[in-house]
Amino acid sequence: MGVIEKTKTKFNGFQISTKITFGYATCFAILLAVINFVMWLGVMNALYLPAEKAILYSMERIKKVLGELEKNYSSFNPNAFHGTLVAGVVLRVVDEHGEVFIDTDENYPSVEKFNAGILKSPPIFSYDEFTVAKIGSALIYRAEMDYTHDDETVTLYFFRTITSELTLFDKLEKFLLMLDVLGVLLSIGAGYLLSRKILTPIKTMNELAREIAFEKMGGRIPIGAANDELNELAKTLNEMLDRLQGGISKQQKFVSDASHELRTPAAVIKGYIDFIETYGTTDEALLKENLKVIGSEAQNMQALLENLLFLSRTDQHRQKLHKKILDLDDIVGDVMSKMKTVVKTHKVELTKNPPAKIFGDETTIRQMLRIFLDNAVKYTPEGGTIKVFSKINGKKILLNISDSGIGIAPENQKKIFDRFFRIDSEDLVSEANGSGLGLSIAKWIADSHGIKISVASTLGKGTTFTLTVPISSAEK
Repeated sequence: MGVIEKTKTKFNGFQISTKITFGYATCFAILLAVINFVMWLGVMNALYLPAEKAILYSMERIKKVLGELEKNYSSFNPNAFHGTLVAGVVLRVVDEHGEVFIDTDENYPSVEKFNAGILKSPPIFSYDEFTVAKIGSALIYRAEMDYTHDDETVTLYFFRTITSELTLFDKLEKFLLMLDVLGVLLSIGAGYLLSRKILTPIKTMNELAREIAFEKMGGRIPIGAANDELNELAKTLNEMLDRLQGGISKQQKFVSDASHELRTPAAVIKGYIDFIETYGTTDEALLKENLKVIGSEAQNMQALLENLLFLSRTDQHRQKLHKKILDLDDIVGDVMSKMKTVVKTHKVELTKNPPAKIFGDETTIRQMLRIFLDNAVKYTPEGGTIKVFSKINGKKILLNISDSGIGIAPENQKKIFDRFFRIDSEDLVSEANGSGLGLSIAKWIADSHGIKISVASTLGKGTTFTLTVPISSAEK
């Protein structure tokens, strides 16, 4: 077990290209071994089978001759056997005393010499009835059969030598071995080139990944024309880098904008504090005015920080919502009543507010309504009108918040929910300057409650936000 683990550890230490090369070479070597083995079996069969068939055919013809001999034994002629034998087959007839009285080839090895060279493990293709001997470089097949006449029995030995076939087979084995070695070497070379070609995109990905830093996210992995797994991986990595770059860009912009927004009130506060330190506190009226400005800026800073913290919790999915069945008409009525009390510069109207139950978090629903109403006040000159009305539409309630303000240009209507996006206009009073986070927060609250927001606006005539709010199942 320890040896196997060590082998695995050593193999795992190789590069992927090396593993692919050796894997390819191993598979190719196994394939070559299988092909060569099949070829070896085929050649063995092709070489040995004709020799065996020649002997068997000769034996059948000799049997016919012997059958004819029984009919007229007096006409026996030993030379009759020569013409019945297939070329290359030698016949030797031996009597019971071991005397050879018919021999078609006197130079052929004797029976005794053949017996001395009999193989204990004959070729796998040889017939079980055959005896195989090796004499020198020659391989000899022998078959035998007995013939009895007038109580005298003789043994007929049939021999067939396959020396030339063995020579061809030896040469073929050496040739195939050379081909195997050459094939393995070529497979290693081909595997190396193939692995380099396959792994080139991965190396490119690795190099680009090393070059891409937090501050430099513009690099992308080139995508080839092939529709393969590596291109799919490159596309996935590029998409991931796009999302990562987008997130980092948003984060950097968020930090930059937040720093900019906090810098202004901080600078104002510091400036008024320096003014107080320079001119002292003897002028009580001037001191109160300065402190009022400082308090106002501190309040703006606190509101900005609260909005930033809220958005930070939403980004991290830590903003908790306590949803329950709510009376939307009660919430709208209460928010509008308080707004009428606070806002004296505009005409605030709640024209229609039918009863409707929704499922949501009361705190954030109120916050969302106040954001839309505060925006309407900010972007509507003094004396303008803020109008709210709602109506039931099937299983939803449509809540409209309209103003007679400056309106929103068509190119800006898709941007108003972006963080820190603000519409600048000479028609706005100074108090209208906000952080640009309100509508981002309102959009998150709406999405969290399944509320759809639509905007209709005309420059110089006003804006209408329509909230499509699902009615709760208790109302259905």
